Formats: sequence, structure tokens, C-alpha cells
Amino acid sequence: MENVQLDGLELRVGAHVLIQLGSELVTDVEQAILECVKNAYDADSPGCSIEIETREEGVRKETKPAAQLKKFLSPTESVRASLCNVDGTEIEGDLDPTSEVTRCLNYTGRITIKDDGAGLTIGALSNSWLVISGSQKRASSGPKKKTPKGRTPLGDKGLGRLGTMKLGDILLIETATAATEPVYSVQFRWGDCDYAATVDEIPVHSSTQPNSEGFKGTRVSVLGLNDMTEWRRPKRVDEITKSLARLVSPFEATSTFPVGITLDGAEQSLIAVTSDVLRRAIAEFSFEWISGEGINPHLIARARLRKRLLASERKGRQAEKTKLVFAPDGGEAFAEALPSFGRMKGYDKLNATHHGPWFVELERRYEWTDILPDSQMAMLDPGPFAGAFYYFHLNELGAPDEAAAAGVGIDSALIKSMSGISVLRDGFRVRSPGDWLGLSSEMTSGSTYGLRVDNTIGYFALTGEFNYGLTEKSDREGFVEDAHYRGFLQIARLCRKFASDAMENVRRSLDEQARKLIETQPAGQVPFSDPLDEMEKAAKASTDIKAIADKATEDLQRGLIELEQADRDGTIDPDLSRTKAMQLANAAIAAIDRVRGDIVPNSSQNAAIRRLRQSVEDRQEQMVSLYESAAVGLSARGLAHELRTHLAEIRQKVTAIQKAAKGGTSEHNVLPLIRSIRSSCTAISNAAALIDPMLPRSRSLKDEFDINEFVSEYLENRTLSFEKNGIKAVHVPIEGKLRVRVNRPRLLQVLDNLTRNSTYWLRRGSLLGQAVAAPTVTFEVNSRGFTIWDNGPGVDPHVEESLFEIFVTTKPDPSAGQGLGLFIVTQLLGLDGCTIELLADRNVLGRRYKFAVDLSAIIIKE
Repeated sequence: MENVQLDGLELRVGAHVLIQLGSELVTDVEQAILECVKNAYDADSPGCSIEIETREEGVRKETKPAAQLKKFLSPTESVRASLCNVDGTEIEGDLDPTSEVTRCLNYTGRITIKDDGAGLTIGALSNSWLVISGSQKRASSGPKKKTPKGRTPLGDKGLGRLGTMKLGDILLIETATAATEPVYSVQFRWGDCDYAATVDEIPVHSSTQPNSEGFKGTRVSVLGLNDMTEWRRPKRVDEITKSLARLVSPFEATSTFPVGITLDGAEQSLIAVTSDVLRRAIAEFSFEWISGEGINPHLIARARLRKRLLASERKGRQAEKTKLVFAPDGGEAFAEALPSFGRMKGYDKLNATHHGPWFVELERRYEWTDILPDSQMAMLDPGPFAGAFYYFHLNELGAPDEAAAAGVGIDSALIKSMSGISVLRDGFRVRSPGDWLGLSSEMTSGSTYGLRVDNTIGYFALTGEFNYGLTEKSDREGFVEDAHYRGFLQIARLCRKFASDAMENVRRSLDEQARKLIETQPAGQVPFSDPLDEMEKAAKASTDIKAIADKATEDLQRGLIELEQADRDGTIDPDLSRTKAMQLANAAIAAIDRVRGDIVPNSSQNAAIRRLRQSVEDRQEQMVSLYESAAVGLSARGLAHELRTHLAEIRQKVTAIQKAAKGGTSEHNVLPLIRSIRSSCTAISNAAALIDPMLPRSRSLKDEFDINEFVSEYLENRTLSFEKNGIKAVHVPIEGKLRVRVNRPRLLQVLDNLTRNSTYWLRRGSLLGQAVAAPTVTFEVNSRGFTIWDNGPGVDPHVEESLFEIFVTTKPDPSAGQGLGLFIVTQLLGLDGCTIELLADRNVLGRRYKFAVDLSAIIIKE
């Protein structure tokens, strides 16, 4: 059959697609209103007003041939449509399709967004406003063209008006470009979309009126409101006001566009978090991402913490500790000592004073290369922006901050309702799903003193001019996930970490200051009413061994219950926790034993002592098990990464073999593939072999072995792993033997953690294009133990004084490490009296890089 061309076929758009787009475009009525407010901003209006009249009743009329109107008479909740004569009476009976008729739209309820901007010409109405997804603001690439007043347009999709169907049925726009120009108006019904076959069938009414009121700008009205009962619900105006306050920047410092709102005659103003309220924050953080042509992108992060953040009186133990540090001199000695603490040496600037409004001010600079994660996903500089976080104490009734906030018309409930970090673009909020920045993760990551979701409000202030690479989704719920957004998110997460770390580091320094003061206190003057301290006193003073044992057991149990409860609540004091409890309990047992030498105890007294000793020993065993299990977990995580690499290679080689078999490839060409698979299997076996002896079943055993042989065996098992990563391992043995007696799996965990750290930083340099010519890890055995180093970047100077403390890490990706490895290494070595230190030697970059493990306490003397 001969091909015949069919004429007259064309692609058309069904009218119902507008309903589908509009229903999914925006989340709620507030967002729909905001889209119109943003249009007012783009029109260079100095501000805009929102007027809501739920009880207004009116009629809109439009005249067209009957054929164009007769099927569009379906009513909605607040609109009744009918065909009328010129005098307004309804037409009954059949109609001549060509006759002119008037459609009367009787509506109830109106929302109007009015601006004093540039207005729209008739050409703009026709070619932009009435063209769905038509926008004159869209830029093909690079930044958008600015408005005459220098604003970068917020809209560019031409879809914002579709969101108004969430508000009501009739969309009416009235606009004039000057007070002396006529007013153009255009209206149509969203309800007609259900009855039109294609978009072009929807009736559109346009008209021109004399500009008797001297109006210039644009009025967008939605007539015939949806969900009328919801609009008229008591306190609805307050909810609308608060919701809009979250969408139009709630921060006075970033607000660029005043918006007024009236509902049923009651005028409201958008409640803002004013600068006066923000000054009540007990901690504030500011951020500047600086980038541009000829500039190495970097982040400047600053923190300012008030004394009230540190001098907490909300917890019994914390209050006692605060009193010890601050009562004698108002914190002057602590302020002077603060720069000397290891955690505080990681800041580029530190200023502490006990008499100013801010107790401590911190600053640190981060380079773009420090921020980039280890993943292969593309990540681009999002362009310069700024941000700020504010941390409040608003959880207690009558707290000073709450009273201050209430004095300016904002209570703690409002602060909590606005909690979280907003993303603003030219003063308008870009809605983001949930806790997009992960503030809640700070509460579960092990940090005791970090940010709290309900207590923190803040923002990142983006601009259309500089951050045009960030593209909002069509539904306005966040950004399209691309390279620019990933770059922005990585920087934002670093800001979050800086803020939490700043509070954590200063408060842990306070804990350390308190501990030092306690150690210098005369006997009997320690301010803490620790139950184990009381137990020690009782043991020394009493001559009744049964009373001592019973009291000691009761106090110890109560103390342990308190520690467990504090652990569950996340309020445990890390410096006076289980380790302190064990030390005091052992001291109490020793005191009991000394008294028992003078008194012959009966069987019940002996039983009480045994129970006390057993309880302490059980706790010690639990701590050792915890450290060992955590160390195994860290090694297992590294093993999981290796397994993925090896399995991927095995799959690749198996696929190659299958293809070779189908193609009749000779045995000679297949053998290298088989050898590669066997090599990967061996690597998996060796990696698993490293984990097996670390398992808890072998933790109580102590072996005698030679460190030279120990290191050599470990390196042999990791040969393939080093080869996969292009790393050379160098073993420098000591002459003769260096025999030790120690739990072999624990020492294996120490060696494995240090090796994996070196591997990580050498691989990271390769990923960032900073690889060294010959990546090398060196293992040198000496008379005191062994030293490990690599020729990678070395230790970041910001953490070289705090590297072995818990949760200290410079790895940009949390999945790569959370600052536990070196802390656990320290604890495992400490169980046998051994130590680890970062030597003072510096590499070619001026960074310290050698880790020395001192095994003197376990060396077997010949």
C-alpha cells in the first residue's frame, strides 16, 4: 500500500493538564499567594498588599457567542454560573449558537494581591500572562537580566499563576503601566478546564477601562474562594499571617519587600523576627561563602557565645560545675585559660573575655578543597552567599531569653514554630522538605552540646544574581539536585558542623576546667555531692563493716542508675562519668578492705563486699567490650568498602569471561581474567581474616609475640588492598626482636585504624587531583614500639592538638568517619598502659604527620 500523507494533524494540549499542574504545583494556599507576591517583587514594586474578603459577594459578566459559553456553566463551591440577558435575567430554553449572550459569574469571597510596580502592557498580557509556561524572565544561561531597579527576577517558569487554582475559581488580573494609561483586565475560570477539550477553548474575557483612580501597577484577584469554612475558621488570619511570615523573609535583616495583609477588614502585619529579638540569642553564628573570578572559594565561619550558654543552671551537676568555674571571678580565669585547651587551638581567631556581651568569639576559614567530599558526584561552587544561625534557650518557663522575647511581642512558641534553617532567595523563602539540613542528626550523633532543632532559627541568604546555578523545582519544594545544589548543601552542612562544634568545644573545655579545679580542691571541699565520694568518707569513718558494705552498695547502685539515666537523656558528663565512678568505687573497696583487717566480718558482710566489687568489675568489663566492639565496627566499615570494590571487579571479569566464551576466545585470553578473580577472592579472604581475630570471643586472651613479625604479617594480608589503591607499604624493622605480651586483637585494631587513615588521605588526594608521585605508608618498628606515617597531606593544623579526643575529625564526608577511630585507639592502648602521640616532625607542607605508638608497658624484657 502506498504511503499517503495525512494533513491537518497537530499536537494539542488538553485543558485538564492545567488542573493536574495546578494541583501539584504548590503545597498550600500560602505558597499560592506567595507566587503572586513574588511577581509583584519582579515588577519593581516597593511592596505589596494582600486583601482577603471571605464575605464579599459580586458578579463578573462576560459576553460571547452562545456556542463558546453554553457548556461552561458548571457551579463550584463559591461560584454560580448562568447565561443572562442584557438586563441580567437568566435565559431559559434553547439558544442560537451564534447569538451573543452574557455569562454571569456570581461569586463569594475574594483574595487580591496588589502592587505598585511597572504594570503590564497589552502585549505582555497576551504573550506572557496568557501563555502557560511563558515567561519573559527566563534566561537561557547565566544570570537573569535585571529589572530597571536592579532586582534579579525570582520567577522564570511561567507557572506560578497555576497555583492560584488552590485559592479559588476565577482568576482576574487588572493592570496599568501608568496613572494616565487605561486599565487592562483579563479573566478566566479554572473550573472551565474540566469542560474544555483543549486549552484554547477556555473562555477568556478581556476589557479596557478608563483609569479614573490613577492606578499604576497590577492587581491579581482570585474570586469565589475554595474551602470557605476553612477561611472563616477562628484564628485563621493569625495562621495565615504566621505562615506568610515564614515565606516572606521572617528576618528583619534580610527582608527586602514589605507585605501587608488584611482579612475581613482586620489589618495584620507579618510578624518578623526583628534584630532586637535576635540579639537575645545566647549563641549566634555567621557565615560568608566567598567566591568569584580570581578568588579561591572559601568559607569564613564565625561564632559568638554568651556566658549564659555556658553558665547553665538547668541541670544539677552542670549548675555545680558552673558555680565552681564562674563563681570566684566571673569566669576570668576560664577566659584566660580557654586558648590553651586542645579543642580551642583549631580556630584561626579566638577572643575570650568575662566582662563583655559575648564570652567567647571564634573564627575559622575553610578552603573549597577541604569541603569537597570523597564521592565521585560532580559538585560546583554555588556562588557567593551569606548565612546566620541563632540559638535560644526557650524551653524553660520564665527563662531570661523568653522574657526578653515576650517583651517585644514574640514568645517562645513562635520562635519554636519558626525553628529550623530557611533558604532565602532575595528575601523570599525557598521551601525545603523537613529538616533538610539535618539539625536533628546533631542530637543523635554523640554530641552532648550541639545545636537543637527547637532552639535554632537561621537562614542562608541567596541571590538570583550570584546563585543563579541553583534552580528551584517547579513545585517550589527545594532545589533541583544538581552539581550547584550539591555544592551548596555541602557548604551548608559544614556551617552546621562548625556551629555545633563551637558550642561543643567551648563547653567541653569548661568541663575540663572544672575537672582541673576539682583536682586542686582540698580534701572534703569538692562541690559535687557524688554518692561514691560519700561512700569513701563512710568507709574511712565507720568501724562497722556491714554498715559500710550496705551503704556502699546502695550508693553505688544509685549512682549507676543516675549515670544510666543521664546516658539515656543525652546529659551524661563525659569527664565525671563511668571512668570516675569506677575509680572511686575501687578506692572505696580498698578502704573497706583496710577496715576489714581490724574487724572480722561475718558471711553477710563478706557477701555485700563481693556484690560491690562484682558490680564495679562488671562495669569495667562493659566499657572494655564497648571500646572493642566499636573498634571492630570501624574496621568492618572499611572491610565493607573493600568488599564492594572487589565484588565489582569480580562481576566485571565474570562478564568479560561470558563474552569471551560466546565469542570463542582462546584459553590464553581468558586466563588473566580468572587470575584477577582469584586475586580479588584472596583479597576478600585476607580482609575478612583481619576482622575475625578482633571479635569479642578472643578479647580476654593475651599473647606473646614479636612486633616485627606482627607488622609483617599484617602488611602481607593487606598487600592486595595497597595495590588496588596504588600505595606502597614500607616496613622498617628493628634489629633483633621486640617481644610484647598483650591482647593481639586490640593491637591489631590499633594498627588497622592507623593504616586505614593513611589509606583514606592518600586516596582523597588522588580524588581531588592532589595525588603524590608515589603514595607510601611507612611502618617503622623501634625500641619503644612502632611509628606509622605516610606522604599524604598530613594532619590539619586546626586539630593537631585535639586529634585524639572524641568526635574530632576533618573528614568532610560523615560516612568516612565521625572522629571515633583515634579516640578508641587511645582507649584500647590505655587498657594496657600504652600510649599514642602525634610527633612534632613536619612534612613538606609544614604539617605534623607521624604517629608513634609507645608499647613500653607491655615489652618483655630479655
